[in-house]
Amino acid sequence: MLRYALTGIVLAGTGGTVANAAESLETLLVVGEPPVLKNVPGEYLLDRDWIPPSSLKDSASLLEHLPGVQADSRSNYAQDTRITLRGFGARSAFGVRGIDLRVDGVPVSTPDGQGQLSSVMLDAVSNVQVLRGPLAALYGNASGGVILLQTEAPQENSLGLGLVTGSDGLAKQQVDAQWRQQKLGVKVSASAMELDGMRAHSAAERQHLHTAVHYRADNQVETIFRFDASRDPRLDDPLGLTPEEWDRDPYQINAMAERFDTHKTIEHQQTSLTVRQATGARRWQASVWHSDREMTQLLGFAGDAITSAGGIVDLQREVLGASGRFSRDDTLGSTTLTTTFGAEWSQMDDRRRGYVNAQGQQGDLRRNESGQVDSADGYGLLQWQVLDTVMLTGGFRYSDIDFKVDDYFIVPGNPDDSGAMAFREWSSALAAQWQWHPNWQSYLSYGAGFETPTLTEAAYRADATGLNTDLKASDIRQQEGGLRYERDGLHLSAAIFNIETTDDIVVDRSVDGRTLYRNAAATRRDGVEFAGQWTPSAYWGVSLTMNWLDAQFDAGEWRGKQLPGVARQNHSASLIVRPWLDSGVSVNVMLRHRSRVAVDDANSDFAPTATTADVALAWDHARGPWQFRSWVNLANLSDEVYVGSVIVNQSNRRAFESAAGRSVSAGVNLGYRW
Repeated sequence: MLRYALTGIVLAGTGGTVANAAESLETLLVVGEPPVLKNVPGEYLLDRDWIPPSSLKDSASLLEHLPGVQADSRSNYAQDTRITLRGFGARSAFGVRGIDLRVDGVPVSTPDGQGQLSSVMLDAVSNVQVLRGPLAALYGNASGGVILLQTEAPQENSLGLGLVTGSDGLAKQQVDAQWRQQKLGVKVSASAMELDGMRAHSAAERQHLHTAVHYRADNQVETIFRFDASRDPRLDDPLGLTPEEWDRDPYQINAMAERFDTHKTIEHQQTSLTVRQATGARRWQASVWHSDREMTQLLGFAGDAITSAGGIVDLQREVLGASGRFSRDDTLGSTTLTTTFGAEWSQMDDRRRGYVNAQGQQGDLRRNESGQVDSADGYGLLQWQVLDTVMLTGGFRYSDIDFKVDDYFIVPGNPDDSGAMAFREWSSALAAQWQWHPNWQSYLSYGAGFETPTLTEAAYRADATGLNTDLKASDIRQQEGGLRYERDGLHLSAAIFNIETTDDIVVDRSVDGRTLYRNAAATRRDGVEFAGQWTPSAYWGVSLTMNWLDAQFDAGEWRGKQLPGVARQNHSASLIVRPWLDSGVSVNVMLRHRSRVAVDDANSDFAPTATTADVALAWDHARGPWQFRSWVNLANLSDEVYVGSVIVNQSNRRAFESAAGRSVSAGVNLGYRW
């Protein structure tokens, strides 16, 4: 972490040597990726102001306010926050599947559809955008939805310090520095968090660095450089509990956690460079990015069978990518037409080794292989303002995705698991919007997309060697209709949708530590979503999201069964009150409700329904160049005992991960501007 901090200090120091506080800061620097398709169905933007102040220990704090999104906090930092969007990603036992994740337009997801947000410095995020529904298919593989996190550009010269403390040994420190001089801006943020955890063997250490440099030339061409790094020295994993164990004591430890010393260590860095012309009738953008990820994880079993992948995972991953696009606006008679053409390429190289977990010590080698995924996409998009009140949006995308694995662990009893497979897929979407009243808009949309298995899911096959070439890409068809209303601080939206998937990828069985996957016959998801924000005055406002989702298998042996990991009801409400505007005092009350969740395809167990409430109090004060903020957050007021997340399709039934009980956290931030 020291080398990351030094990098940030050097950058900040470089800005300081040429800064001139007397110079006028006239040039507005913009961060993030301007949307190619603007104001489209399924798009929802949530400003950070609606999110209660908290320690932001995991991404659920940001995402649980978004319509269509179910973000389940595991209270287990060795496993990433469990995120599903309209049921996409439901099969994931760890990380995120089926959802395209991006930060400032740069992909966090890998070419095969894996992703995680634990490497992102959440404190730097200024707003969260979600694109759900048919138009998300235009992002290509595993884009059942798109979650875009955006950070703020440096807008001033400032220094800041933040401290957080709380229950379960929480301690967090953060420093921020910004410098800006007309065309150039630099921002550096660094944080470190330690947590004892609410269960035995659940402690966590996590460190982040976020660095951004922005430059806008006289011709309005912008250049944005980012370097982000995270380091997790140790993240203990208390493992899941069976329903019977959870009933007896939801906060007990799984005995296998101590026996095998289950934990994870991670180092992750991502660098990106974007150059773009975002204004005018002819716009373009080019980006390149590179990431390195090193992970060691001790699992809760030995993995000593000769055909096992091992109980200790040693992974080095490198991802390289590039994208470019060009947009133009044209006039056709009295109508306006915007067309966009673009391409995206990315490559992931994995070097994975597996060892026997000899009760917390590295044993014999059980896996040694390299894996590569190459993805090349081309796409075209169109927005046509047919009439003043009617707009058509559509597009297509072609994806060429290749998998290759070279196995170097070939010994008696463990044959060669090398192999290759390829996917050639089309995606398309079309939407029509009608502004039939100054405040009312309605829309209809349809999309066809796909999702390939991940490299991990395709690694093994039943009763044979090599990659599981029998696995097909899922075929996804979505239809949606909706209404929007906007007027005087009131924003309402409602959507009804249907999603039909054939060849959905599901767990087949687990054998000797190897999880095998297969294609299910069909799944179906029907749902209704509502989202609203109302700010009747500067004194108070309310935000509400309500989600009803009937997600079930539509054919085969589990026909009529609920998809595991997906709640039928998932609602949240947030109330902000500012009783005295001049005082800087604000109160935020948040309510959440999630119905029961199946733990496996057979629906053999369910995590029970849970309803929780949080209250946060904040005070902001400024005196001259000094800014001060303090806050306190009381979470789970009623001390509800509930399952925060489930581990889907666990063969040992240890699927329940307990959520935290009543807890308190508090923070102070001190800043100086000049």
